Amino acid sequence: MKIFLVYLAAAFLSVVIQAKLFAGIKPDIVLVLVCFYSIRDRGIKGMAFGALTGMIIDSASGFILGPNMLSKAIAGYLSASIREKFFDWNFLLNTALVLILSALDNLLIYICFSQFAGISFAERSWMPSILQVVYTTLAGIILYPVIKMATEKWEMKNG
Repeated sequence: MKIFLVYLAAAFLSVVIQAKLFAGIKPDIVLVLVCFYSIRDRGIKGMAFGALTGMIIDSASGFILGPNMLSKAIAGYLSASIREKFFDWNFLLNTALVLILSALDNLLIYICFSQFAGISFAERSWMPSILQVVYTTLAGIILYPVIKMATEKWEMKNG
């Protein structure tokens, strides 16, 4: 339970950091945290963590509740499900997972906005979404060794 709260605090801080440090297109650091948490604690915990962090993002945006909550919950579920299929999880698999889930996350958010808020993305450029997927993947590449080392230290210290 303690590690859940640590990851949740990190997700909240990453929402604040993203809002303050980045303008325009920004990496989805919360998605990266959802992937890492879901890989570590498989099953319903990953999906619940994704839904909770998505609710934080939706609440902070002040628009509609649901798009990020749904997309992050699905990302948490898929991360845990995909992780169970591989024996040796490594940097390359993690990078591919973040890339795929970031693209899926963007697509699900667009679909939700289109269906529930009536926002059409038909005439808009896909370049911002592509750049966000690239930035999120780069954030995953940078954060993978940091979070892995911090999680291992946490587990050694707290059992």
